Amino acid sequence: MINHLLAGLSAVFLMAGVASAQTYPPPTTPPEIPGSGTSTTTIISPGPNGGYHATTAQHNVDMYGNRVTRKDIYREGIAGSSETHTTTTTDPWGGSTTTRTTTTNHQ
Repeated sequence: MINHLLAGLSAVFLMAGVASAQTYPPPTTPPEIPGSGTSTTTIISPGPNGGYHATTAQHNVDMYGNRVTRKDIYREGIAGSSETHTTTTTDPWGGSTTTRTTTTNHQ
């Protein structure tokens, strides 16, 4: 009886080992869209009364062919700091959606 139980358990462990050793194909990546390269521009300049102002803009095309622009603005000065993040998605027919969040810290 114990031999049958041990034989059954070893068979289960062997099958589990074979299953875990199986390889799976890599996840699929979205198709490459012509002109979908990403460009990023960052501009840092001194702000009034000391501090700085930094703007980063990134332009690319998503997997659906929509143009996506992400713009991050960081400001810091004697009055405090702020961050503004804007994402604009423009579809091939000219419609667009903009999302903006701003965080401000006063000193």
